[in-house]
Amino acid sequence: MNLFTFIYIIGIFILLNIFEGFKEISIENQLIYSSLSILLFGIPHGAIDHIIFFKKRKLTKLKFYLVYLGLIVGFVLMWHIAPVLSLILFLLISAFHFGESQFEDIKITKVLKNTFFFFWGIALLATLIYYNINELANVTAYFDDTLAFEKVYDIKKVTALYYVTNIITIASMILMAVYKQIKIERLLSEFFLLFLIHITFFLFPFIIGFTLYFVVLHSLKVMQDEIEFFKKDNPKFSILDFLKLLAPYSILSIFFTTILLLLSYYTYIPYSIPFLSIVIISVITLPHAIVMNIFYNE
Repeated sequence: MNLFTFIYIIGIFILLNIFEGFKEISIENQLIYSSLSILLFGIPHGAIDHIIFFKKRKLTKLKFYLVYLGLIVGFVLMWHIAPVLSLILFLLISAFHFGESQFEDIKITKVLKNTFFFFWGIALLATLIYYNINELANVTAYFDDTLAFEKVYDIKKVTALYYVTNIITIASMILMAVYKQIKIERLLSEFFLLFLIHITFFLFPFIIGFTLYFVVLHSLKVMQDEIEFFKKDNPKFSILDFLKLLAPYSILSIFFTTILLLLSYYTYIPYSIPFLSIVIISVITLPHAIVMNIFYNE
């Protein structure tokens, strides 16, 4: 059991006690506390994309920022024109990114590795949606700008995706162990983690379950990978040094995200908070996932 799995288990027990004490937590409070957690941990884990990129590739700062911001603006426009297609694209990008960050160290051919990343990530998201599909349907139906997402939450399609991707993911990990691509200890550890993820998504509401996974098992792990990367160049590199690198763009991103959410809350912009939250996370995820793919492969 690694540190992040241990923290994840503690998080599960804390949340179980909270839900036991309060019985039911309103969707508004779930959004508030989950948003705070994602702002504090989720956004910072991508706040040094520029530094990582320039350590991996040579490109002028102007070109980098033009491409990076261009991807964000382009995805925002896509959300405005085709929200359902944008949601599907976001889920696929997230699936690959989650799978890659979890298994970036496995030694198999690139095609098989990338395929496995997709299946593991899709299995994760399909599980999250499968266990919470009624909640998602209710939230989706509550806001005018999220009504179109009902097409994505089709119970038959989600159920089929849930079983197929989970079976393929488990079978793939067993085959990797059989062919000695991963050790038996790693296989058992990943099975245990997968079991914990299923339990979390089954027990807790959609927003809470996703936030716990995203913060502990994804964001904190990626930040550890980043710290280890910087330590290769500078053995004296500390967590304080890392926080100093994160601070500028983290503060900037958190500030503008907060402003946008407040504008939505007070109806100054014609988008609901759930829709706007998805858009903000997705447009940040797109360029970040590309940079992290370069980080893990070059």
